[in-house]
Amino acid sequence: MRALELVELMRRRATSALAGGAPPSPPGQQQQQPASPRADEEAAPLVTPRPKPPPAAAAAGDAWQADAAARCRPGLAWAIFFVFVGWPFLRHNHLVPRLIWRILTAAGLVKLAHQLLTFRRWGDEHRHVLRFLVCFVLMIVELLFENCMVWIVSATDRRKYEDVPGLQDNFEIAFRSLAGRGPLLRWALYGDWVHTKEFLGAALVVAFSVAFDQASGIPYSGFGVMSRFCASIAAGRLIRVACFISTVLPNPRPGCYARRFPPPPDGAWETLRIGFTTLRGMGGCNDLIFSGHGAFWTLAPLLLTTYYPRHRWAAALVWVALVQSSIRDFLEEMHYSVDMILAVVVTAAVWGWLRRVYPEERPLQKRPAGAAADPPNPFVLALVVFGLFVAGVATFVAKA
Repeated sequence: MRALELVELMRRRATSALAGGAPPSPPGQQQQQPASPRADEEAAPLVTPRPKPPPAAAAAGDAWQADAAARCRPGLAWAIFFVFVGWPFLRHNHLVPRLIWRILTAAGLVKLAHQLLTFRRWGDEHRHVLRFLVCFVLMIVELLFENCMVWIVSATDRRKYEDVPGLQDNFEIAFRSLAGRGPLLRWALYGDWVHTKEFLGAALVVAFSVAFDQASGIPYSGFGVMSRFCASIAAGRLIRVACFISTVLPNPRPGCYARRFPPPPDGAWETLRIGFTTLRGMGGCNDLIFSGHGAFWTLAPLLLTTYYPRHRWAAALVWVALVQSSIRDFLEEMHYSVDMILAVVVTAAVWGWLRRVYPEERPLQKRPAGAAADPPNPFVLALVVFGLFVAGVATFVAKA
């Protein structure tokens, strides 16, 4: 009987070898199945779980967010609402005569000067002045360089005197078709609602809110937030210059060069002189990918969302204004739709990269009630006035 079992075992082993399988176990022993690779894959997680932050770190993050939120009053949100809704409504309906507008503007400037002169927390701002000054100078240098490059890339265009047809813009085609479906849709897409002035006004409201709400102690420095604002303009628009000088794209409006630019001179020095002595805020005569106006507009909602996220409805209003302005820009053939998309994406990325300039998780320390007021510094006040002057020239004169 034992011999028959051995013969049967040898026969089964030979059959298994010919079939490529594993040899069977002797009788009375359970054959161990090899581990399945698929079972190993199913057992192992596809994505390594992200380690949770230590409880102390999480508590610290919640603490500064709660502190910043508790010190924010609704006045900032209502000021944003007036800039983006109230001001355009009054301007478009001509309810206020021009003389009254000038009186109101002068009164607003006087009020701002009074708030700055009576500001009690200048010591908190002084620590951020040098950072702001460096970022501000970098922004001015970049804008002057970009102004020259706009002229040079237009003057060196080999087809500047030809009526080169614009590129096909599918978003423009789609939104034009949508606007033709009714007067309400046309008003929503083509409505001349907000411009660069309103987005600049929103940024200035955030910066100067620290002077208008001293009782609760606004948690962020005006010079600090504007440092990141200016640094983002400089870095983002430097990327823009690299984009539009590398590849020349046709303007959405053919025949632009003959209408706006003089014949290019022969000498290099004369070419550079023209580039630096004439402000060209309305762009060149090819498509300057991506939109400089769109990049500037994007910073206003980023500024509000980053430092004051609890003002959700005000931030949503500014984002809606950005979307509507971007759509109107390519419908009016100022840019292609890809320029507006890239302006938002690149600016948001640059804003995140430059987070170290003024991180949002480092709010100012809250001062105790009755603390002594800090005296204003004449140099800092002069810097504020000069910054407002440059912003006015760039917006109303150069239309950058």
